[in-house]
Amino acid sequence: MLKRENIMVLEKNIKDGVLKFMEHLNNTMDKPDGYEYHLNTRGSKYFKVEMTSHGMSRSVYCFIEKSTGIILKSAGWRAPAKGPRGSVLVVDSYKHSDWSGGWLYKVFGNIYQMVG
Repeated sequence: MLKRENIMVLEKNIKDGVLKFMEHLNNTMDKPDGYEYHLNTRGSKYFKVEMTSHGMSRSVYCFIEKSTGIILKSAGWRAPAKGPRGSVLVVDSYKHSDWSGGWLYKVFGNIYQMVG
């Protein structure tokens, strides 16, 4: 029974973390006027965070793994790139995010959970 309770607590923490992450993207993070971020929950493994510009153009900002809360860079419209870039459970992992998603590139210094 304890394992089931732990899973329920983790799921609640991930849900709360996703809401905080979306709040950060839409209300805290600096971005150009007319940009908004929306959560698409239809996928079976991932939440998809979509960025819209002036209500017209749409792109995938990032993916969030539903079972762990890990933030992943988008490799395209349907799938994430390999390797974690942050976590909705760890606010410090995305506090330096930018409106375009540049913080999700490993080459620019994102070292979430990397050794060395």
